[in-house]
Amino acid sequence: MTWVALLSTVVGAMVGLGSALLSESLRWKREHNDRRLSAQREIYVAYLSALHRASQSLRAVSLGDHSEDVPRHLAARAAMRDAELVETREHLVLTAPETVVQAADAAFQSLRVLRVRIAQGQGMGSPEYEADLATYNLHLQVLRNAIREELQVGSLRSEITL
Repeated sequence: MTWVALLSTVVGAMVGLGSALLSESLRWKREHNDRRLSAQREIYVAYLSALHRASQSLRAVSLGDHSEDVPRHLAARAAMRDAELVETREHLVLTAPETVVQAADAAFQSLRVLRVRIAQGQGMGSPEYEADLATYNLHLQVLRNAIREELQVGSLRSEITL
C-alpha cells in the first residue's frame, strides 16, 4: 500500500511539474512573439513615416518650395536624404520577411523615380509626374497591405491615397 501512495505522489508531482513547465513555455513564447511583433510594428511605422516625409518634401520641391540658392535637383536629393529613408529602409530589410522587403523596395524605387522626375523640372500637373505618382501610390498600398498581413491585421479593402 505504501508503494501505491508513493507512486501516486511521484506521478502527481511529475504531472504538476510538467504542467507548470508547459504553461511557462507557452507564456514565454507568447511574450516573445508579442515583443517581436511590437518591434516589427515600430520598424514598419518608421519606414512608412520616412516614405511619407520624403514624399511630402519632394512634393514641396516640385511646387518650388525650396531655397533659391539650391538647385532643384539638389533640393530633390536632400528631400529624400533628410527623411532618413535609406537608414529606416536598412532596418526593415534586416528584419522583415521577403514579401514586405519586396513591397518596401518597390515603394522606395518608385519614390526615386519621382525624385528624378522632379529633379528634371517636372512636377504636379505634368502627365509624367502624375503617372509616376500613381505608381508610387499603388506600391505604397501594396506595402501597407503586406505589412498588415505580416502583423496579422488583414488587408485594407479601400485605397488610402496621399
